[in-house]
Amino acid sequence: MVEKNEKEQTEGRLQRLWRKPKYWWLLGIPVGAWGMFVIGLASMVGFEVMIHETGTEKFCAGACHSMEAFTAPEYRDSIHYTSASGVQATCSDCHIPHVYPQKLWVKATSGTRDIIGEIRGIIDTREEYEAKRQHMAERVWATMKETDSRECRYCHNAEVFDISAQSEFAARAHEQGPAQGKTCIDCHKGIAHLSPDEAAVKFATSVPGADTGAD
Repeated sequence: MVEKNEKEQTEGRLQRLWRKPKYWWLLGIPVGAWGMFVIGLASMVGFEVMIHETGTEKFCAGACHSMEAFTAPEYRDSIHYTSASGVQATCSDCHIPHVYPQKLWVKATSGTRDIIGEIRGIIDTREEYEAKRQHMAERVWATMKETDSRECRYCHNAEVFDISAQSEFAARAHEQGPAQGKTCIDCHKGIAHLSPDEAAVKFATSVPGADTGAD
């Protein structure tokens, strides 16, 4: 008897849920709820697509004049662009965190700074770019040092290094470096872009304070 009453109560609730409402305006509640759900879902998908598309090599390399004219060509001559294994690290792999909320913060702050710089035209020419190279490089190096080369470690896992397959110099550096408080960027500058020293030689420019070379 008790089970029958419970069944009837359940069926009664379901019938009330799906029956025609007494007032037509009440339909706005479920319709509005579904509408908000669809809008929220579309916004989430659209946001993720935007985050992905603005982090591709194609977008980063061609979004502004200075990137297309100066930065991208150097990257495309590097081992991060073309390697024997075919593994490629794009701009966002190295410069954008892969986890939230850090990813959003860096994209917002770096993107805003880069857009303002491009509008101001502070690195429109080769001379202007080279004059700023040391400052730009040191800013990136400092960030990587502060995060313990977090983005480098996204692709390079030191825990599974095959030390025996490395050169004697590299093996010694990878074994002793962490114990000395060093991180990837302390030794691996000038990998994806020319270091200030290399650029000064290649473009015959004088970059004040350019005393850091590539390994």
